[in-house]
Amino acid sequence: MFEYQGLFKTNGKGRHTKTFWFTVLIFIMIYAATIAFISLVALPIFMLEPAFAALSIFFIFLLLILIAIFIFYPLSVGVLRYFTATYKEQDYQFKDAFAVFKKGNYSKVIKVGLLTFVAYLIFSFAVSMLMQVLFMMVNAPVFAFFDTSNMEGAFSSGEIGTIATVLLLNLLLVLLSYIPYIFATIYIFLVYMAYIDEPLIPTTEKFQIAWDVMFRGGESITKLIFSNLILWIIPIIIYALFIGGAALLGIYFEETAFVVMLVSGVIAMMIAYFIVMYFTVGSVAAYYFRGRHHLDEMHRNLQQV
Repeated sequence: MFEYQGLFKTNGKGRHTKTFWFTVLIFIMIYAATIAFISLVALPIFMLEPAFAALSIFFIFLLLILIAIFIFYPLSVGVLRYFTATYKEQDYQFKDAFAVFKKGNYSKVIKVGLLTFVAYLIFSFAVSMLMQVLFMMVNAPVFAFFDTSNMEGAFSSGEIGTIATVLLLNLLLVLLSYIPYIFATIYIFLVYMAYIDEPLIPTTEKFQIAWDVMFRGGESITKLIFSNLILWIIPIIIYALFIGGAALLGIYFEETAFVVMLVSGVIAMMIAYFIVMYFTVGSVAAYYFRGRHHLDEMHRNLQQV
């Protein structure tokens, strides 16, 4: 079940601590820079007139978005270099994440980001419209039952059964509505893996490589999805256990014990969350390189025929 997480764990033996803390440090830098920027520019605003203050807040917010797009976003993509080097058993340095800002690499990552963003907006709109149509079709019988002309008297057993069925179908549709977004998220990660793997190839080729790896690479996308879904349940279970323990302590002991247990649960959940996130990204890296390897073998075999 956890094949890709296992591959990443095995290949990266001896490098995981380094990769994990390098990644954490990059995101601490991003958050610290954001907080520092907001703090520095926010203080003078309090001395302005309300009208000028509102206008200043708008421009600051716009500037923060631009900084996020042109600095923080490329740096976040650069973090994938750590995961790539870890899986490929290569040595790397902290500065490697900043290689995205080199001439040639930078324009490519910005272009990939903009195209991905636009494509995701179109995809999200199409999926939301489709789901709305499906929800309307599924709920049509319920709307008919609750029509004012049908509200006299109790529902029959058949009507109750239909309403229960419709409610279950609604729940099923809610669960199914997440599937396209899961596939889209994995595909976007694979596009960025293609960028890290070959940053200077044309942008359209990165999207094509990601598509081929995802659907023609011979790897199990189902196994990748379900294994990571199971992993994401772990932080929730940990938090639930601490909440249960906190509730029991609150009943039998002082309130302080309840607060300590609750805070400990949040900390434990966050640690589990970071570890799960680390191996989730690592599993996608393993999935990409395994699929890419199979595609390269297929290409070589076709050339030899």
